Amino acid sequence: MKIRQWEVWKTRPPGFEKDHWFVIISGQERLDSLRHPQINGLACFTLRGSPFKTDVVLNGADGFSSPTVCQCDLFFFLDKRKLHSSLGVVSWERQQQIKSKLREVFRL
Repeated sequence: MKIRQWEVWKTRPPGFEKDHWFVIISGQERLDSLRHPQINGLACFTLRGSPFKTDVVLNGADGFSSPTVCQCDLFFFLDKRKLHSSLGVVSWERQQQIKSKLREVFRL
């Protein structure tokens, strides 16, 4: 299974009761490495109400059937061996929004 940065995958990390969608943000070197099973992801949740200032809204162009937010203020460690059900790739526009939001939130 080939995993690429900016893809959306489903998994259940510690602390989650059920499987969830995550935008994969680790670099390709880590994603390709057999020595590094843990990668970084941003959790995605169905939009209910207004998004927070730290969220980026995703939609059909990003593979979601309903408005969804990508939370950009917390990285989750994911075990890449437990990823399943790829949804596709986040659109270029949303990639740029997420990058900008990460710089803003983490003051990079």
